[in-house]
Amino acid sequence: MNEFLKIGFGMERLFFFGIIFFLLCHIATCLWIIIAAIYNENEIGYYKGTWLNSFVTDEDTGEMLETSNAAMYAISFYWTITTITTVGYGDISGVNNLEKIFCSIVMIVGVISFSFANGALASIIQNFDQTNAAY
Repeated sequence: MNEFLKIGFGMERLFFFGIIFFLLCHIATCLWIIIAAIYNENEIGYYKGTWLNSFVTDEDTGEMLETSNAAMYAISFYWTITTITTVGYGDISGVNNLEKIFCSIVMIVGVISFSFANGALASIIQNFDQTNAAY
């Protein structure tokens, strides 16, 4: 692939890490939505007692809002990115025990993978600087 695209090994590694990062974010995003759906599996579209309740229920009237799958995915993807990158604003968090356990797992995996990715990025940049300095 390096010879065909005319990119260096470091850029190939960086591209690979980016793909893996977004794949893991997608999986965590989907699982975050599935957990909310499983918690109230008998009542489809009803998310009382889950993180998703505040996004699909009108606070004033208590009525269900029309929320598209794309909107739920965007909200969940936002949570995933803020959790994995260790920013964690706290505006979306687990409500029930299952969600809290999943949050804890994502936080641990996120910190480890984000630290590994930062180390790899630093290594790529250092190798790039050394290669350019040799010329």
